[in-house]
Amino acid sequence: MKKKIQSKWSLIIVFIVFVVIAGCGDKEEKKNVQTPAVSTNQVPPAATAAPAAETAAKKDDSTDIAVSVDGNVLKKSEIEKDIKQKLAAYKGQIPADKMKEARTTLKKQMIDEFIMRTLMTSEVERRKITATDQEIKLAMEQIKASLPPDQKLDKFLKENKISREYIALGIKVKKMIQQEAGKKAKPSQQEITKFYEENKDQFIIPESVRVRHLLIAFTKDDTDIIKAEKKVKIENMRQQIIDGADFAEIARKNSDCPSKDNGGDLGQIRKDQTVKPFEDAAFSQEINAVGPVVSTEYGYHVIQVLDRSAQKTITLEEVQDKISSYLEQQKQAETFTALLKKLREKAKITVYEK
Repeated sequence: MKKKIQSKWSLIIVFIVFVVIAGCGDKEEKKNVQTPAVSTNQVPPAATAAPAAETAAKKDDSTDIAVSVDGNVLKKSEIEKDIKQKLAAYKGQIPADKMKEARTTLKKQMIDEFIMRTLMTSEVERRKITATDQEIKLAMEQIKASLPPDQKLDKFLKENKISREYIALGIKVKKMIQQEAGKKAKPSQQEITKFYEENKDQFIIPESVRVRHLLIAFTKDDTDIIKAEKKVKIENMRQQIIDGADFAEIARKNSDCPSKDNGGDLGQIRKDQTVKPFEDAAFSQEINAVGPVVSTEYGYHVIQVLDRSAQKTITLEEVQDKISSYLEQQKQAETFTALLKKLREKAKITVYEK
């Protein structure tokens, strides 16, 4: 999965202010794995603020100024330094003919975000909003919990140039937005019900089956003769299972799928998660029946359905709290946008670098 170019302030907003992180993973047989229904604790992107750039009230070299916000400046040299670092991190991932566009996009992002962060910093200071050590510690724990198990927090913060000060600023901004939104941000029961009814199709959990299988995989060098031999091999294993052999044990000893470690168990699968021949077999077989050999692009399979769950619509009562949280965060995001617009109108902003 390719990394996305992000600023550290974007990450702060994402991790601290409005967000719940979701992860992804794959299994050998699964494709495009998605959640059973739309997650109502995910929030549309809120506003972002600024990158790692030095601010300075004094204008020691006006030719090096990219943007000035109430006397705070972001230098062109700082932008160029940051762009070089970011592009180096994505070396080989950006086509040569897209490099100019990437530089332009990054430059605009840095200027826009510098303006936002500077305005937000000034406003939280004006309102005397603070962040406690405990709040900062909790925020860092939340960031850590959202990272992949193999990623260290210190390394992540260092790579993204996220300092304790930036985390504190994110907390202050969150408090300010909550104050600004006030009780108006809390959705009414009518709003929650309306959202549920208008998005009811997103709260459907499709039919699913729990399956296990054993796989004799194809290789790119397989000839028709080799494939025929592999089919005989898997037919023999299927017959052993039908005659009473333990499916899980046969899979553990013979399957070419990583699921062999779990006795061939792939867990619950839904339609459109596996290749079509595999899906057709899995959703047509009776529970516990040992199906016929199925051929897919991966190889030959023997499939057994262990359980089946009918399609289900999640009730309003089950998701009411999540919808409420989602709508509240939406309103806070709107409050952030409105406040930022008001601050921009009052500030003295000069952009020298387009």
